[in-house]
Amino acid sequence: MKRTINDTLTPIRRLLVFEFIVGGGFSQQLLPESLAKEGELMLKTLVDELALLADLEITVFIDWRFESLVLSGNVNKIVVSSQQSVFELLSEYVERFDYVWPIAPEMESILQEISVLIEEKNSHLLNSSAKAVAVCSDKWATYRRLKSNKVSVVESYQLQQFDEKIDLPWVIKQRDGVGCINNYLISTQSEFDTVNSQINKKSDYLLQPYIKGQSLSLSCLFNKGEGWIICCNQQQISVKQGRFELKACLVNIDTLNGIQQYQQLVDQVAHAIPGLWGYVGIDIIQPEFAEPLVLEINPRLTTSYVGIYQALGFNVAKAVINLIDGDPVIKKTFNHQIDVNLS
Repeated sequence: MKRTINDTLTPIRRLLVFEFIVGGGFSQQLLPESLAKEGELMLKTLVDELALLADLEITVFIDWRFESLVLSGNVNKIVVSSQQSVFELLSEYVERFDYVWPIAPEMESILQEISVLIEEKNSHLLNSSAKAVAVCSDKWATYRRLKSNKVSVVESYQLQQFDEKIDLPWVIKQRDGVGCINNYLISTQSEFDTVNSQINKKSDYLLQPYIKGQSLSLSCLFNKGEGWIICCNQQQISVKQGRFELKACLVNIDTLNGIQQYQQLVDQVAHAIPGLWGYVGIDIIQPEFAEPLVLEINPRLTTSYVGIYQALGFNVAKAVINLIDGDPVIKKTFNHQIDVNLS
């Protein structure tokens, strides 16, 4: 008889959780405050959910400045000092665990490098494959992959090749940027000239038309070229002095035709990037009278994830681990909207 993660006869499995920001990724430099709060929220939520599974031994990496952080259950902490490189520690420890669950930004190929390391050490990666992460970490590569697979996506142009044929306003964003970092709203030619002159390496940036509509995200599970929607969320984004800022996220919103209206889009993304696995967030723009357009794909836990258990009573961590043995069963205990505030 095959045993599952929930079988009481299953031996204890060792799981390493590595959230990059709180887990020592910046141990030797200043912490970026805008990312630290999100990182702490995601780490706490993930550990809370994992602690409900009795047959897991959970270990986390912790930045020396977060050593006193209180986490649920009997969690082992490996403190990363200001003299240590987290990548060297990760390389040393990965093989000691049955599973490794990384949460890291796509910028500077950080999540991709971590995923490669875990795969090479033959530990079970509880995330998308390194190849899938490589595509999603580069917004230009994501655009080209989705476009070639006939997925509805926001038109994108390489900044150094942009010829100003599309109407203002525009959005300039970093190809490997995370969240709203280095995203600019351009309303005039003068603003474009100013921002463009400040960017040294134009090949690192894209330009897109600014499209009016709801900024939404889809929280999904993926496995072997298939995808399932957990819920739809609304991103509350403000613009100050031409810069975007994510203020909050309303998790599990009611949509006009229900979340299943987005299932075809999720199916198309799953087909286009078959290496997606586990929890994935898809950012979309929903115009009032047009089809939804994909903005980007986040192959990792996202801010919206933090509110899912409170909104639906659905344990995402348990569902991801169960993906090892088969397709997910998304069973929702209740139906609330939860506001995840980041300010």
